Amino acid sequence: MSTTSASAGPAVVIARHPATAVVTASGGDGLAHGILERTLFLREVGGATWHRLSPAVAAEDEQAVAQRAVARLQSAGYQVLADEEFATPCTEDRYVTTGRSIENLAERIRQTPTAAGVSELLDEVTAAHDGILASLGNVLRALANVIYERFEGPSEWPFAERMHYLADWRLGPVAADMLRVRADLADGGAPPGRRGPHAPPHAPPAPTSAASGRTR
Repeated sequence: MSTTSASAGPAVVIARHPATAVVTASGGDGLAHGILERTLFLREVGGATWHRLSPAVAAEDEQAVAQRAVARLQSAGYQVLADEEFATPCTEDRYVTTGRSIENLAERIRQTPTAAGVSELLDEVTAAHDGILASLGNVLRALANVIYERFEGPSEWPFAERMHYLADWRLGPVAADMLRVRADLADGGAPPGRRGPHAPPHAPPAPTSAASGRTR
């Protein structure tokens, strides 16, 4: 087993299980786990968190995928203890992930000193149609639809139903709470006469004539 010294968190061990021949990874912290999961490893939680290489990886590709995981972990500064077949001196810089972009938003929220400023930053979370929560709902619904349409067989349908349930019944209340928090933070520093909630505007009157410039 090859050892690569580094300065990051707990060491990661990548090895082929002697009984099952499954490529496994153990050790590391949350960041290391995320790197593994973005390199086709599946997380298992049973007593301790560990990972196994996805069975979707063809046998002839296992070495290359495991070496890529080693390279990415080494680039992030982790000590990697790897079987000789997976060891590599290479590193591979991590790209800016979607999750990292959201974490950058979290850091901006942590550093913002005013309630109004935090409220403004929450627009990326609560925005209709393409905010973070709306987009997460789209991911869940897309997954459900793909399961229904492409993976035939009733054994998969409960997964699709679960995704619809999460999108429609669990995510909705979170979105509603976040909208209220954003409004409350904005209202907190406003003069009393400008604070919400407000009644919805009246419907505009029906037009009494054709729009200007239009002809029949």
